[in-house]
Amino acid sequence: MLAFCLLKRGPGFLKKTRPGPLITAVAGMMGYQFAFFSALRLTGVSVGTMIAIGAIPMFAGFLGATLEGQPLSRRWWLSTAVAVTGCVLLSLGGQRGDLSIQWGGVALAFLAALSSAFLGLGLKRQSDSVGPLEATTVTLAGSALVGLVVLFLWDSSWIFTARGALIGAALGIGTMALPFTAFSYGLRNLRMGDAYTLALVEPLTACALSAAFLGERLATVSMVGGALIILGILLLSVSRES
Repeated sequence: MLAFCLLKRGPGFLKKTRPGPLITAVAGMMGYQFAFFSALRLTGVSVGTMIAIGAIPMFAGFLGATLEGQPLSRRWWLSTAVAVTGCVLLSLGGQRGDLSIQWGGVALAFLAALSSAFLGLGLKRQSDSVGPLEATTVTLAGSALVGLVVLFLWDSSWIFTARGALIGAALGIGTMALPFTAFSYGLRNLRMGDAYTLALVEPLTACALSAAFLGERLATVSMVGGALIILGILLLSVSRES
């Protein structure tokens, strides 16, 4: 992405990059990665995901309201509450056995949600000066530099195999570069709270893909949760309230 932007825009866009928003976005990106996966290890997938994904729209909404002057409307409160409830039910439906609550993991899950909201804030502020594609590029490049520390400190020999390189490329392009570029374009035209509420379709998409490709079947609770997520997104999308 960096090579593409340099060829397309020239090095001038790097000079327009604002250090403050870049640091905010990189800190949010890497903070989410470390906090989220640590939370899952400590408190389990269901609880960690419910908190980390479900709390993001609320943090994003409050950051947008306090730092960007984006008021929280009644439709946002309603649609977010419905969608977050759906996210919780979707996660609970896939739970097997007792839920595991570990308060350190819970705190890390909330930290992951807050980090994700700061990532969006940094991307949005960068997009105003360099554009969404360039904002995503410098954020991912800066995050990669931070991530190199992990690459050198832990055993990462798998990534230098043919299969590992293919997996790394798929993760880098399919789960990072493309979705975050699309998200940056969305943030340019949406309030932060709205963008993150719409992004709650992510766990619903994961469940649909697991059912289609892995043969997993959704429990009734999960299907109700998925319906609520769709309802929350529709409430946000079709409401005429500003």
